[in-house]
Amino acid sequence: MHIEIVEFPSEDPDSSDPEPSDKTNFKETDYFSLVEFTDGEVSLSFLEKCWLDIFNTIGTDELSSIIDVAINSSSHPVKLPDKKITLAIVATDNTHMCQLNHQFRNKPLPTNILSFPDGSIDQKQDEYHLGDIFLGFETINKEAVAQDIPIKNHAMHLIVHGILHLLGYEHEYEHQAQIMEHKEAAILDILNIPDPYLL
Repeated sequence: MHIEIVEFPSEDPDSSDPEPSDKTNFKETDYFSLVEFTDGEVSLSFLEKCWLDIFNTIGTDELSSIIDVAINSSSHPVKLPDKKITLAIVATDNTHMCQLNHQFRNKPLPTNILSFPDGSIDQKQDEYHLGDIFLGFETINKEAVAQDIPIKNHAMHLIVHGILHLLGYEHEYEHQAQIMEHKEAAILDILNIPDPYLL
């Protein structure tokens, strides 16, 4: 599933597409932002404003680091081509997550994260679209409170989890889950985030 981000109109209708962010925080008017990482860029869409505070605690530099470490930590089931890598993160709410979960997984319930691998190549732009990640605010916030962990850490863990899904990892079976959990914990350790599976 490759999503086309619908942007909020800018003050200047003739302005060009937004440039990758060179700041460390997001403003309340930032409904859409591009953040560069070593091998490409991630588009961020804030469909639920509560996410702005959380992503401001992460910051653009740390978000870039999360993606870099997840993508470059080792080889993956999905072999990445030698092209610019793009992915999308959509920070939304439970209502939207419930709709997506029902539509694509036949589960009419909200969930914390959904990942949609893509793998399409834009020959003109020489880009490889890894896929799209959706984050549900209310569920993630509730989980963080229940586990007594900072929501920043939980969100970063789920971003890593989502990227690994885009890279071909699954957890349908126990042996798959063990591989994926070990990979997540190793990546989070590099980022100084405690192993979420030991909490």
